[in-house]
Amino acid sequence: MTQRILKMPRLGETMEAGKVVGWLIKPGDAFKRGDPIIEIETDKTIAEFPALGDGILREVIAVAGDTVQVGQPLAHIEIGGGTDWTAGDGDTATLEAPVEGMVEVDLAMPRLGETMEEGRIAKWLKAPGDRFVRGEAIIEIETDKTIAEYPALVEGRLVSILRGDGDMVTVGDPIARIEIPASDGPGPVAVDESPPEEAARALPHAQAPKSRRLDGGPVRATPVARRLARRHGLDIRTIAGTGRRARVELADVQTVLSGTPQAAAPAPEGVRHAGLARGRMAYLDTGPAAGKTFILLHGFAGDRTTWATLAAGLKRAGHRVVIPDLPGHGLTEIAASGAADLSADLPDFVRRVAPGGPLHVVAHSLGCVAAIDLAAMVQERVSSLTLLAPAGLGPDIDADFIHGLAGASVAGEVSHLLRRLSVNPVQLSSPVLSGLAAELAKGRLKALAAAIAGPSGQRLDIIAQLEKRAAATPTRVIFGLEDRIIPWQHVTAVAPRVALHLLSRSGHMPQWDQPGDVLDIILSANG
Repeated sequence: MTQRILKMPRLGETMEAGKVVGWLIKPGDAFKRGDPIIEIETDKTIAEFPALGDGILREVIAVAGDTVQVGQPLAHIEIGGGTDWTAGDGDTATLEAPVEGMVEVDLAMPRLGETMEEGRIAKWLKAPGDRFVRGEAIIEIETDKTIAEYPALVEGRLVSILRGDGDMVTVGDPIARIEIPASDGPGPVAVDESPPEEAARALPHAQAPKSRRLDGGPVRATPVARRLARRHGLDIRTIAGTGRRARVELADVQTVLSGTPQAAAPAPEGVRHAGLARGRMAYLDTGPAAGKTFILLHGFAGDRTTWATLAAGLKRAGHRVVIPDLPGHGLTEIAASGAADLSADLPDFVRRVAPGGPLHVVAHSLGCVAAIDLAAMVQERVSSLTLLAPAGLGPDIDADFIHGLAGASVAGEVSHLLRRLSVNPVQLSSPVLSGLAAELAKGRLKALAAAIAGPSGQRLDIIAQLEKRAAATPTRVIFGLEDRIIPWQHVTAVAPRVALHLLSRSGHMPQWDQPGDVLDIILSANG
């Protein structure tokens, strides 16, 4: 074994420094090539960085919260002889390995997040015939949340591109053929002649396709088509795709829906339903049951997916995270015509999904109104309140945004409105935007929008309730100084006992713009 220094990698062309969100392993832990070992926040996103070889983490130099320049030390690692930890620009520890021969293998669509099922190839950064080194970015991949460069986990050469720019690909499906050292591959036999599970081991991120059509072929569908099919109880495997290479498009699902009655559907992966008096409430439940229980409540026009990054951080910290789709939103069947409808079912909900123990409630925007109501109704259970950009602290609000989302029907409208939410807006593809527009066009949010925003501004006032709750429950408020929906200056109405956190690089979605800082605030307050 050889001692080396792991340095801050460059995760994008413009990245100059990164913030350590957290280590995913601890000193003394062994790791394999491809294992996520550290989570890094840049000015655009949070990404898990994989090990580029086998080794052991010996000593952490940069701890969670530290901002480190690209190329500066993160940790001391111990790597095996013959292991190459060279990044494309030489920013990680190096030890050259001899090449004993090459084999050709499939490069599969990697999974860039726990909920990712497929990704769109935004851009190939290498052309057929180009060589690459371990750690060098070879492709840009777009998910429903971000666009990220993905690095090569081994040195090699791009032989041929199987899926081109713009193609939507299921996680695990081949996107290219690459040539790599035999020592990194499945052996001297060509991958095409090996069983699928052996080919899946060719690279750490290569996976055999996990979903197939009824006839045994791979299921290819856009995310919005999958979402619409699930919501209406359709098995995506039974729908004939009209897109490129038989991909199921949104229009294909809509065509089936026009003549097919809705049926009870299997929920999306991880989604559960709680049967309540007014209907079923959809929710995610993740993390160890032995940890503290966090209830996350989204804002207007959001759903459980808006908390993905924060939920992942809380889960890694050893906590249980429960995220419902509030009434009128997402997959929850219960309607909402006013703010009171958002919280009316929450006491019953928490009794069913978390029947005992303290609750730590984190809420955003309109969800903060529901959080305060919940804390009043089950005050003996709620141990802390964290409110992000809360509604109801003053009259000012971007009413055009509220009513615009409630009445949006085309992708262009949605795209313009979503740009107002954050300093670093998430780039969504046209199919995803069209899917959001199709959902909003159903009009589920129109009555709720009218109830919370009128001609004179906000119709909600939580100032007195917040002061009362803060007297009984530790409470903090987080605002972004670049919030374009609700002015951060509304914090002047908050009682002195409420802890205030103002984030200089955040808009209305601090959990998107500065997720690491938001997570630090929550964990330090509830440690």
